[in-house]
Amino acid sequence: MTGVSLFLYYEFVKIIHVLEPFASGVTTAVISITKELGDFQHSVVHGSRMWVDTLDNVKGKFPPGVVFIPWKYAGREISPVNDLRALFSLISILKREAGEGTVIHLHSSKAGFLGRIAAFVLGKKEVIYTPHGASFIRTDVGPLKRSFFKFLEKAGGVFGGNVVGCGKSEAELYRNLGIGKEAVWVYNGVSPSELKKAPGAGLVVFTGIASRQKDPAFFNAIAGAFPGADFFWIGDGPLRKELSASNITCTGWVNRPVMEDYLSRTLVYLSSSAWEGLPFGVLEAMDASCALLLRDVPGNRDLVVSGENGYVYGSAGEGGELLAAMLADREKTLAMGRKSRALAESKYSVEAMGKNYRKIYTSLLETGKIDAPY
Repeated sequence: MTGVSLFLYYEFVKIIHVLEPFASGVTTAVISITKELGDFQHSVVHGSRMWVDTLDNVKGKFPPGVVFIPWKYAGREISPVNDLRALFSLISILKREAGEGTVIHLHSSKAGFLGRIAAFVLGKKEVIYTPHGASFIRTDVGPLKRSFFKFLEKAGGVFGGNVVGCGKSEAELYRNLGIGKEAVWVYNGVSPSELKKAPGAGLVVFTGIASRQKDPAFFNAIAGAFPGADFFWIGDGPLRKELSASNITCTGWVNRPVMEDYLSRTLVYLSSSAWEGLPFGVLEAMDASCALLLRDVPGNRDLVVSGENGYVYGSAGEGGELLAAMLADREKTLAMGRKSRALAESKYSVEAMGKNYRKIYTSLLETGKIDAPY
């Protein structure tokens, strides 16, 4: 059974997406899946953690027909009382919603841990887990807490579920951890735009929340060494004050047309992120034909073909040296940007993302196992 025959056999195929944050790249990924797989039914079980958007606006980005189910008590930080409440709430939801022909897709670490327990309690085996940025590689917590996060991931793995990374390097993290030994991955994807590179494009840009994950102080350290260049941080956040170099403009949150205008004038997309899953901000920069200069962390390193569409770097000093070379050889850097666009079209398209998740969902329903989509 594949495709239509599977759909008819089960009357319908239903995907239950479970996510604690209702914001950021996690939600963007779920929106993309629901749009690409419109012949499946989709329910989104979500927490209430928002950042720069409203609940109604986020829901409005999904296609018609998606069912939204609030997930009570779910929160990012560990709280034994609330987490236990969230677990019972999720068990109740899945018991009601997850019938025949249903795949449970858990997104991010809190949903991954509680969701695997809930599915185990209910005897549901058609479960996949996409971390969207492994908790145990966070650098905003100490080594003891990272070790505890590793323990939680291993404990969650005891209850089953199939790890599907949002990129190759994320899947490898879980293989190396000793869980998800057969972890596969589906690259996040973006829809191609009509963006053209503006004449004289020369900005150095990053998009995201000014938070510990995106590490604005690191961005600031590189920008400070180039007083003659124009750096833009598109976004806002609690650490905005760390973007103190005189040549950095922090735009605040802007609408999509304004963001696309900045990207059209961008020569180098500079990521300072301390950890990632597979960042949509970088994918959108690739679609906009930007050369990449990305901090060498899982997720980022999936997106760079060194010397062809950009570089990865370790220290701020190394990043500065590479940026100097990219700004000095404009024609080569523009060619790197064109290569970024070609990669976005061939490897990181939203169509490929949907096709690969379709293969995973249907193979799991057919055989109880996942067929690698590559």
